[in-house]
Amino acid sequence: MACGPVSGNVVVSVKYHDGDRFGWLSVVEVDGIPNVFQTDEDIFEKLLAEDPHDEAFIRYLQNHSISCFDGIEFGDGYDETFESIANGADDPAVPLIRYLVALLRCELDEVNGLIEMAKNRYADELDVPMSDVEEEWLEENE
Repeated sequence: MACGPVSGNVVVSVKYHDGDRFGWLSVVEVDGIPNVFQTDEDIFEKLLAEDPHDEAFIRYLQNHSISCFDGIEFGDGYDETFESIANGADDPAVPLIRYLVALLRCELDEVNGLIEMAKNRYADELDVPMSDVEEEWLEENE
C-alpha cells in the first residue's frame, strides 16, 4: 500500500540491425538495476504488462536474459557497463548501448524526441546525449 503515486519499472526496447543480423534489446530497470534481454521479437508490451502468472513468458525472459552484448558487459548497475564501454570505445555496439541507456534514463518529456531522433537511423549516426548515470560514472572515474 502506498500513499500517492508509485512509479513502476522503466521499460525500453530498441530494434537493432547490423548487416545480416537484427533483433531487439530490451531493458527493464528495477530499483536502479538494468535487466537486459536480447530477443528476435519486440517484447515491449509484454514487459509492460508485468504478468507474474505468464509462466511461458517468464521462461522466455530467463532464456533471453543477457549479461553481455557484442563485448559490452552489463552488471547489477551501470558501472560495469560504462567500464566496459570505456575499455571498448571503438566497439560498434557502444552507440547502441549508450542510446539504450539514455532512453531508459531520460525524463519523460524527452522520450519522444529521442525516439524520433533514432527512427530509421543506425546508432552510430546518432548524437546520443549523455545519461545521468554516464555523467556520474565519468565524474567518479576521471
